[in-house]
Amino acid sequence: MSHWSRRSLLTAVGLAGVGSLAGCGALESTVDAPQLSYTLSVDEIGETLLDRVGWSPDDGDAPWAAEQRRLYDAVVDGERYTTVGYDLVPDEQTYVEHEGTYYELHSTPTDLREVERSVLRLEWSGRRDELDDPPAAIEREDLPPIDARAVFPAYVVARAREHGGGYPHDIAEEGGYVYRFLDDSESELAPDPDHRYVSVHDTILAVSVTRRRLEEPVYTAMAIEIADTEAAFERALDGALVDVRVDEQFPDEQRRLFQRASAGEYEETTPLSEEYRGLLRALERHDLLDADPERQRSRFESGVYLKYDDRFYRFDAYVNPAD
Repeated sequence: MSHWSRRSLLTAVGLAGVGSLAGCGALESTVDAPQLSYTLSVDEIGETLLDRVGWSPDDGDAPWAAEQRRLYDAVVDGERYTTVGYDLVPDEQTYVEHEGTYYELHSTPTDLREVERSVLRLEWSGRRDELDDPPAAIEREDLPPIDARAVFPAYVVARAREHGGGYPHDIAEEGGYVYRFLDDSESELAPDPDHRYVSVHDTILAVSVTRRRLEEPVYTAMAIEIADTEAAFERALDGALVDVRVDEQFPDEQRRLFQRASAGEYEETTPLSEEYRGLLRALERHDLLDADPERQRSRFESGVYLKYDDRFYRFDAYVNPAD
């Protein structure tokens, strides 16, 4: 219970102690009224944003690594790079450095193209210890990385079909897994499988790989030069990323709450203390303060960049029905 809540409850009990019927009603109203919980979590970044935004292509053997390296080399050389069916630029604000120059990468859909892809689907056979004559099956962990990656979503779909459940549609396509990056990877399953069965968590599944013509989005990536010195890049990041700027020091009580949120998180239940309301207003979370307890709807704002006292922070603010 927050400090405000303890103080309010003691006040209400004091009113009840003098035999006031109005006081009893006030206590009952305080207890029964819907309440919201406000949680603030602050992550201190430091005096620079540089460590938060740098991206470089994967230098390992992951299926997409070679394509990432080709994209990087092309765009920092002033060229555009096209991919079909996948976007290799991580997010909307992706920055890279090359030979002392800083760039922001951009990617956008520019076309739709029909291409032929290998699609892996798996058919449930059963647990190895429950089958009378289990077939020989290769373990998922023993497959090349591109196949081990493909098997998992296909397994999830097969399990859902077998047991009548659902599965997350963001990890599966075409009832299994659509192979991409085959030109840069060794595969034992696509386009022609070397194995008839695979084993996942001691469950045997039959392998089926078919060729499908799919309409895939075409993405075009390019790099925009941002700065040619670290100091200039830092200023550009400040302008691009910072959502909230607080130029003056928080009052003592607000600073204390901010420090508690920076140490982990800080939470109060409505009605909020004036200090907490003031801090949330200083952080420009006015819309969260308008949340209606009667509607009991969760709301949140996450990943908000803050500049305060010449340091950078990132914070999350959550509003949830109180338990």
